[in-house]
Amino acid sequence: MSALSEHSRQDRSVADQYDAWARIYDLLWARYMNHTLPVAQQAAAVRSGEHVLDVACGTGELLSRIATGTPGAELTGVDLAPKMVERARQKLTDEPNAHVEQSDAHDLPYANDTFDVVVCANTFHYFTHPEQVLGELRRVLGPEGRLVLLDWCRDFWTCQLMDRVLQYLDPAYETCYTRAELMTLLGRTSFEVPDAFRYRFDGVWGMMVVTARPSAE
Repeated sequence: MSALSEHSRQDRSVADQYDAWARIYDLLWARYMNHTLPVAQQAAAVRSGEHVLDVACGTGELLSRIATGTPGAELTGVDLAPKMVERARQKLTDEPNAHVEQSDAHDLPYANDTFDVVVCANTFHYFTHPEQVLGELRRVLGPEGRLVLLDWCRDFWTCQLMDRVLQYLDPAYETCYTRAELMTLLGRTSFEVPDAFRYRFDGVWGMMVVTARPSAE
């Protein structure tokens, strides 16, 4: 973990927005989560005893699902929004192997090589400095670990339209990426990508799922 200037951190508008949504988020986005989180969970394929980090964990829904599917996993979540962290802690109260902290993904409070699996679902389009975030994920991931990144994909015309609209309407939004652009970012931050695929649902949402591993240095 390093001391960062304010220009290297996440824009605070993201935390403000999600604090406002925290109480109703699970209800508001239930269908969306049911079409994305199981995909991320399957791609992560967490095994008992593995140390897992969910970056921008929100209300802890993905961690809760992993805890149910793999009771022996050691689970950690981080989120920038204090009220989302509070909701996640409430949801995971009965999971002794799950811990949630408030943290900026640009500056994670963990030592190098701490985790076997890092998952980031439905958030990458918000990161102010995406390469810096990927560098942090690479740092805390063990040399044999894996990163699963699920997010909107601008290869789909619906996401191209959504990207243009949100650039004007949502102050927290940064951009969503094509699969090729994401591959380039991962390559720049010392990841290799053994698996990647795209899918869509409800006629609107175009998603990509990437499984990456630390590249040999």
